[in-house]
Amino acid sequence: RAAAAARGKADCDASSSASGSTLRDEVLLNWRLWLMGLDYFCIGVIRSSLTDWTPLLLAEHKGSLMASAPACLFAFELGGFCGSVAAGRASDLLFHGRRGPVLCFCTALLCPALLALDSCGDARLLPVAYALLGALAFPVHVLLGLASREVVPPAASASAGGLVKFVAQLGASSAGFPLGRFQQAYGWQAVLRLLAGVALAGGVAVAPLWRTVARVDDRQTERRHQRRGG
Repeated sequence: RAAAAARGKADCDASSSASGSTLRDEVLLNWRLWLMGLDYFCIGVIRSSLTDWTPLLLAEHKGSLMASAPACLFAFELGGFCGSVAAGRASDLLFHGRRGPVLCFCTALLCPALLALDSCGDARLLPVAYALLGALAFPVHVLLGLASREVVPPAASASAGGLVKFVAQLGASSAGFPLGRFQQAYGWQAVLRLLAGVALAGGVAVAPLWRTVARVDDRQTERRHQRRGG
């Protein structure tokens, strides 16, 4: 019994050591995850800014009634749904499972889309502008959550997703008080231009992931194991 207990403790220690090594090497030191996290941060700032500040933005910067905000936000969500489906199909079919090109395109194109929102003077076109913004922002949010899990072994997928989501939440929180103080100091036009710059930075951040593909070695082994009833 003592020998069995010793072997069990040794196995437990070895498992804990292997788990810690996987977390360090595959997650914390994975440069791809940190680039994804940076893009996620940028998208978090942009999405939260648009959803939280739209009523005031329309009233103070566009001279529209706050009652028009629900239509714009509905268009934002609807555009996000359509864009996410289209981007997922493009990633699978046009780029053969690579997420980097879609992430790069969608994030970078948010820059001119935000500048277009700034210059839009026709209230009837505001929902169209918001639909376009949603069609570009939501796919990045969806694909980053997927891509972060594809570049690590299955045993580290949840940790990888948690890491990039944590960075995304930092971005979302930055759209609150810090952005509000920035708006009070410089106005809404400066806010939209700042967000456009953030989008451009996010697009540049994921450009090195253009040719990144999902890790399939461990996943293929796992699927074969499952098919055999293991």
